Amino acid sequence: MRVQVTGLTPNQEHGFHVHEKGDCSSPDGMSAGGHFNPGGQPHGPQNAPHHGGDMPSLKADASGNAQASFQMQGVSVGTGIDGLLGRGVIVHAKPDDYTTQPTGNSGARIACGVIASS
Repeated sequence: MRVQVTGLTPNQEHGFHVHEKGDCSSPDGMSAGGHFNPGGQPHGPQNAPHHGGDMPSLKADASGNAQASFQMQGVSVGTGIDGLLGRGVIVHAKPDDYTTQPTGNSGARIACGVIASS
């Protein structure tokens, strides 16, 4: 996964997750549903049991920009039961603690997008 996000809170970490639905119609992002979790795992970091949609937090620079590149496990690029295409992606207001179930206590949903093929 390659990510480039602008407009974040400068010098802050933001929770970042794939959510069940590719629906960003509600202003609070709740229309995207819960975390994408095809394997029925607990919420956690990539190096432990985790939801398929759990990703590393984004770290914004002094200008509020974040870039990240990482590999996801337990998901596929397609549209099947473990597929990411058409799912929602959410940026949260606070960092993910990778412990609190089921969301990582990462606060409000401040941005929503839909994963699409290029």
